[in-house]
Amino acid sequence: MTIFEAGVQYKDLDGSVHADRDDNQNATDYLINHHNIPSDSYVLGIKVYSSVHNVRENTLTVKFLHSNVGGYDNIQQKMKAEADNLVLNEIEIEMPYSEFFGLFKRFSLTLSSNGLLEGKSYTAI
Repeated sequence: MTIFEAGVQYKDLDGSVHADRDDNQNATDYLINHHNIPSDSYVLGIKVYSSVHNVRENTLTVKFLHSNVGGYDNIQQKMKAEADNLVLNEIEIEMPYSEFFGLFKRFSLTLSSNGLLEGKSYTAI
């Protein structure tokens, strides 16, 4: 069993991410068109990892977690029914930065030392 969460060795910085799907090609479309996942599948989660190796190659290591509804009416019903026994398909690929960020209309990331600034108001000078 794997827990869906970010993880690095030291966790010097902590923060949050928000993204808006692109109107023309989202992650599900990308996998259907480029990695032959079934057309009734839906991407439920994305894990992104970058290291010194990735930076040299201008890539990101991306894991896409996807599933179909598997006999349920919708994906939310499947997740509720399977609860802690949720089984997802996983595809891990190396993606160029432009390909990954091209899946989103907007992408916002915040990081601060030990997450100290997350959610805090401040005045920039």
